[in-house]
Amino acid sequence: MPESDKFITLKTQLDRLKDEFLPEISPTGSYSESQLSRTAAYRVLAHAEIEYYLEERAWTIVIDAKKAWETGKTTRTLICLLGFSDLTMDKPPDTLKKPNNVKQDNHDKRLEITEKINSAIKSFKKVIDNNHGLKEKNILALLLPIGIDSNDLDPNNTWFATMNTFGEKRSLVAHTSATSYMTIQTPDPANELNTVTQIKNELLRIDELINNLIE
Repeated sequence: MPESDKFITLKTQLDRLKDEFLPEISPTGSYSESQLSRTAAYRVLAHAEIEYYLEERAWTIVIDAKKAWETGKTTRTLICLLGFSDLTMDKPPDTLKKPNNVKQDNHDKRLEITEKINSAIKSFKKVIDNNHGLKEKNILALLLPIGIDSNDLDPNNTWFATMNTFGEKRSLVAHTSATSYMTIQTPDPANELNTVTQIKNELLRIDELINNLIE
């Protein structure tokens, strides 16, 4: 299956950031202070593009699943949304009639599966809106609820380690002064480019997995 439009956009944006912020790779590893500062900016901006891609891709699949449900189709995404929603799965009420001490909306949520689905979708939207990272926990929160099988994530047991490190390094730059992060760990343009390339290559595989969820 071809790359999604959102993945193509991600690649374009990452290439643009590389051209705008990364210097030519020095064989001696020697860079000016300005070049190193721009390399640090590249790290933060590349992180933002990747985060945005995953969030948008996940939400698009959820909307697709909702539309499928409205036409009478049940999808894996919908089942996983309910399963990972952290919402209470109520047993059927004792009567179709609304008890006097229960609000109509609450009674409808216990009776109608569509109401439960809508609640799960709203819950997932909050996950996306409150997401601020690309570490393993962030990725699992975005991909498991849309139907990606846990066995298909990080099959070589390396990608999540890369993402965790990438997230930590991004936070170092975003939340400390230039003097601090330059002292703690000076950015290296070659390493930054290599990391983003590794992440992008694995995202292509995940993009294909997400494509397979489309109804």
